[in-house]
Amino acid sequence: MLKRTLSFTSLVFFYFLVSVVIHEAGHAFTGKVLGLGTPIISIWPGIELFPNIGASISTTPWPENAIAYVSFIPEATRFVIEFPEYSRFSSLNPKLTVVPVNTNQENYFPPIVGLMGSGATYLMSLFCTLYLYFFKPKGICRILAVWGAFLFYDILCYTVFPVFFGMSHLIFIGGNHPEPIIFLANMGIPFEIAVTLVISICVAQIAALCYISRKEGLFKLKVPNKQLNFHSSKSSGYRCRGNRFTGRYSK
Repeated sequence: MLKRTLSFTSLVFFYFLVSVVIHEAGHAFTGKVLGLGTPIISIWPGIELFPNIGASISTTPWPENAIAYVSFIPEATRFVIEFPEYSRFSSLNPKLTVVPVNTNQENYFPPIVGLMGSGATYLMSLFCTLYLYFFKPKGICRILAVWGAFLFYDILCYTVFPVFFGMSHLIFIGGNHPEPIIFLANMGIPFEIAVTLVISICVAQIAALCYISRKEGLFKLKVPNKQLNFHSSKSSGYRCRGNRFTGRYSK
């Protein structure tokens, strides 16, 4: 019993770790595509996962209650020339300002970059659900697809616990801001509609998984029936049909 409990706990922890990496990779990849610079993925308690693995060299304070976070280093130094708001053209006194190197210090993400954290886990979950429904995989592929199909928990928890209970998205740990809702609101979607949208797609995902479970079974290994029906040699005289053994002797 203890061995099974430890094995299950280890499996759940590994699953959670993978989901965190997918979440942060969603931020990092989208930010890279949009030109924010080189992403740095760090995980608690201060370990850099990408682009190098080792102790984090970031000088910024660790975000409160955060499990992991992404920062970006611009690929080129950016400069901004500021002019006084009220000045005559003949007496301009421009001021050169250097944009901070680490954009995470500004606590600023373009909305799509911020959304694609939980968005990445949800898209992975949706892909795995469609894969289960249309391709009906077998064996280990089916097990991996089922685990992937439940990754939508990330966007659901990021919405339900902070919005309705004022808690961290994992109750005791994690960020306490409804990340997907905030960035959807920044994209112009009203707060109430954003909450309704996220909960609706999660409910639809749960309904789809329940349908697949009733129809085929989620962790069913899909062993063909022909492999289960076999006949023993004439010397033994025993037969097996499905999971039932018959003791009738045949000559």
